[in-house]
Amino acid sequence: MTKIRLYEHPLAVVAPQEFEVASLGEWLIHHYGDVPTVKVQVFAGEPSAQTEITGDVAAIMRNDAPEYVILQSPGGVDPVSWVVIAIVAVAATALVVSLIPKPEIPGAAVNRTQSSPNNALGQRSNNVRMLERVEDIYGTVKSIPSLMMPTYSKYLNHKKFEYGYYCVSRGYCDVAELKDGDTLISQIAGASASVYMPFTSPNSGAPILQIGAAIIDTVLTVTRANEVDGITLKARNQITPSDAVYSFTKEASTTGRIEQAIKNPNFNSVAAVDGSVTVAMADYTSTSGPSEVTVNAAAKSFAITAGAPFFADLQVGDSFVLSGFTAPSNNGSFVVATKPNSATVTVASTTLVNASETGIFCEKIRNYSGTYTITGVGDGYILVAFGALTPWNTPILSHTCSIPLAGVTEFTDWTTLPDADRTEVWCNITASNGMYKDNGGKSSATVNFVVEIEKLDATTLAPTGLVETVTGVLSGSVTDERATTLEQATAWTGPCRVRMRRTTPFDFGFKGTVVDEIKWADLYSVSPVSKSHFGNKTTIHTVTQATTRATSVKSRQLNCIASRKVPVYDGAGFSGVLDAEGRLASGNLYPSGKLCDIIAAVSVDKKIGARTLADDVDMAQIWGVQQQLDAWNVKCGQFNYTLDNDALSYEETLVLIANAGFCIAYRQNGKIRLAFDRLQTASTALFTHRNKKPNAETITRRFANDADYDGIEFVYMDSDSQQNETITLPLDGSYTKLKKYEIAGIRSFTQAWFRANREYRKLIGQRLSIETATTMDARALLPNARIDIVDNTRYKAFDGEVTGQSGLEITLSKAVEFTPGQPHSIVLMRRDGSLQSIPVTPGATANSVVLQSLPSEALVTSYGEEGVRSIYSFAADSARGAMAWLVQEVDVSDGQYCAIKAINYSPDYYAADFEALPAKAAIIN
Repeated sequence: MTKIRLYEHPLAVVAPQEFEVASLGEWLIHHYGDVPTVKVQVFAGEPSAQTEITGDVAAIMRNDAPEYVILQSPGGVDPVSWVVIAIVAVAATALVVSLIPKPEIPGAAVNRTQSSPNNALGQRSNNVRMLERVEDIYGTVKSIPSLMMPTYSKYLNHKKFEYGYYCVSRGYCDVAELKDGDTLISQIAGASASVYMPFTSPNSGAPILQIGAAIIDTVLTVTRANEVDGITLKARNQITPSDAVYSFTKEASTTGRIEQAIKNPNFNSVAAVDGSVTVAMADYTSTSGPSEVTVNAAAKSFAITAGAPFFADLQVGDSFVLSGFTAPSNNGSFVVATKPNSATVTVASTTLVNASETGIFCEKIRNYSGTYTITGVGDGYILVAFGALTPWNTPILSHTCSIPLAGVTEFTDWTTLPDADRTEVWCNITASNGMYKDNGGKSSATVNFVVEIEKLDATTLAPTGLVETVTGVLSGSVTDERATTLEQATAWTGPCRVRMRRTTPFDFGFKGTVVDEIKWADLYSVSPVSKSHFGNKTTIHTVTQATTRATSVKSRQLNCIASRKVPVYDGAGFSGVLDAEGRLASGNLYPSGKLCDIIAAVSVDKKIGARTLADDVDMAQIWGVQQQLDAWNVKCGQFNYTLDNDALSYEETLVLIANAGFCIAYRQNGKIRLAFDRLQTASTALFTHRNKKPNAETITRRFANDADYDGIEFVYMDSDSQQNETITLPLDGSYTKLKKYEIAGIRSFTQAWFRANREYRKLIGQRLSIETATTMDARALLPNARIDIVDNTRYKAFDGEVTGQSGLEITLSKAVEFTPGQPHSIVLMRRDGSLQSIPVTPGATANSVVLQSLPSEALVTSYGEEGVRSIYSFAADSARGAMAWLVQEVDVSDGQYCAIKAINYSPDYYAADFEALPAKAAIIN
């Protein structure tokens, strides 16, 4: 539920009213009606300029704020009235005996809550319309098809191709000007497109239109793993020091220093403090001497008395080899037992011979293998902590050994593909900078890689140990991108996890430039689609090469000109018949935007009207209206739009279609019909005080037009530019406030120009509105009908009944007054409700007039078998126009009286209908 706080006067210190409602929009309609009489401001939260959403239709319709605050002022302009009208326009509208919707449908009436990109004003891109209504194109539109499967990319001969499958519309459509962005598919090298009619698809059947080479792939469920987005695959020798030459020196009592002879890779690019490194080396032997050494057999000691102090760095437990003694037992390998001082060591041997000799040499064996914690990193070196390991008292310089970083692997992390119906794994591997070696001339570079796919338990997703290994290779000697797609159909169906590694070491020894970086660009889980087709939809299957030009476009867009094909009505029958599923059963379908064809199509459509034409639609009457529209201008009786709102009812759909073609849809005698809004030279009904409910009439006179608007901004989708264009009236720019209109279904400049002028002239000329209650005669009124209503709100109104007749002189129920020098006439209502206007002159008495011609039927002057007396209206011809009204609404729910709402009729509304059409270039810029 949504909480609303209403402050009836924002400056008065009173507690607000609080409401708990389901919808903010519905509450606004219920609380204020169609046109609020006060100023209303709506805020999402506490009032501020930032939180005000008064003019934001979408924010009001979303109804997603936890609380709304409404400030209500007793006067001023009404910034929310158009929002309320917009909400009313998309609310359910029941077609009763005479369905008469609101005459003004502003731009917000084009519902965009679930908008197809076809109808969007901006950001028109292909997207997935999950759980939304499938586009229903009628007429001809620029279509931005929605995705039926996620697009995916594959590499063929090192070129990237994108695969897509799109829905154009329900039903059969002609597709033309198929483009990627602004470029025709036919002009893009390597691109292909296949157009499929309903009940066929790439999984079955042949395309109705093929552009480029045939597409081999069927429709697949291809799910891209987000975790893989261009992971660089590095060789092991790029991420950890490998077998090379290193030097080991003691930095401090607890710290050692390892330096690289060659920085491939440099320690400071791969090692980190608190990481660990494992040293694996062969024994290192160093020789020192000559020195003078004294042997004490009893003490089992060797002491250096002169020369190189090669015992200084020995520690208890170290091994060393002495040579040069005369006595053989003094030579050989020994282990340090104790070390009394830096020049003396003792050993465990018992065969020593006392001696003191010069020319003695010492070989010391060192091995610093072990795992060390890194305490510092620098350019070409690391510092490590000895911990429990032996300190490096003897430097080891330029010794070849292995020093891998612990826990570092060239494998990527595992990526899980959980789809239960997965059968294949696709990997895209790219070298975007090309592949080559260059030392004055380019030579080939080759990189091998491995993909591992491990089966996962279908329930727990736990690894099972079953691994498939797939190898691949990229090579080249060019700077252009090199890429490949590895496709693997696994031996099992179901979830798996995938990882990759590069197996080719980086060639650090090459004397030149090596470019061989490869990346894991995409990982796809691929599942088959078993459906042979996707029902009553026109679809497009595409393959587009992702060239530099194409990928540089920020928002690529597949688009086309789509024309819905429907059974065409010729006044006697239809060109074709569709079955209950929408499949062509017999005959032929043709593209058509005519109201009569579209109304018939939506009426019989099981998803929209589910009606029977013979029982529910007066096709003969609608055909007649279509002929009138075509006689006026063949572009005006058209509807070109994409129905995309799943909350749109059949009745609302008819209102939308009819409104685009200058008509109003209504139901009479159980059948749908159209009322053409056009110039009417005579009224079709007369209402006087004799057939009105007493004291039930009100007339509203406005000094200014609607909300002080004095111009219009009419937005429509132009068929030439394929974008939204605007007509602004008046053309000379003499306006202060523009009212915006956007009528769904208008696609030609001609249709837009005439409609814009209609709305502008009504905006300027509509100053009066009337509400009255009449007898049940009003049940026969049609939408947009011109009728005469005598103004009974005035003291003097010359209307009533005929009470007598003597030749051409008739006696009236009340006196009338003639204005000197002006012609006058009397309007008589016939028995069938139609009218006859006859010029008159004064009679012998104040309540009599002389007819200047015969009435078309006998006048009834007394009550009896023929019913009530003839009803009349008398006025000067110059004042007769003030009685003309244009019907807007008729409510017959009372049972005794009909409620009529109407606006003042004026032929000026239709003045532009008969003027020459201006050059579009002069209006649109």
